[in-house]
Amino acid sequence: MRCSFLHASKDGLRTVIRLIIATLFTGSAFLISLPIQAEILFDSTANPIFGLDPVSDGVKLNASFLTGDQPVRLSHLTLRWHRDLEQIATIRILLLNDNSGRPGSLRDNLALVDSRALPTGNQWLSIRLTNEKTLTGQTRYWIQITATGPAGSMAYSREHSGQGVATESYLNMYGFHRNTETGPYILKLVALEKNP
Repeated sequence: MRCSFLHASKDGLRTVIRLIIATLFTGSAFLISLPIQAEILFDSTANPIFGLDPVSDGVKLNASFLTGDQPVRLSHLTLRWHRDLEQIATIRILLLNDNSGRPGSLRDNLALVDSRALPTGNQWLSIRLTNEKTLTGQTRYWIQITATGPAGSMAYSREHSGQGVATESYLNMYGFHRNTETGPYILKLVALEKNP
């Protein structure tokens, strides 16, 4: 009797294990069928540098971008950046709503970067963004870059090719400009979109 019971128990255990594996596999297949996809919202990084605009306390550099068809969450921001040795401050990356084609109210704090952790000279600065709120599809928003003091400079171009560049604008200490008129800041903005 013990042998029969033990054999039955082993068979039952094998069946349970098979069911668990099948369930996990089915769940994995479901997750694979609904991947989170990266979407480039703005990319002017192939454009050559024309000049640098300083970022410091009281100086706000703003660049607009438009979301695609689906709701997204921002993931990464890449900037063409320059830092001199004496430039020490905290860089703040903010997300703003659009207000009739201009930067509007604060929507989210995306990132803080200590400039002391950055090398000096020209560099590509890649920043992971953490935003709590989902961005609506086909909606304009603004990235704002500022700092607590002299933190470095952001590069801009006179060319305006790249994903999402030609339809957007920027606002800095010199005023409001269309990217097609004077050229964009050199940056790349990536978001994550989950397929329905």
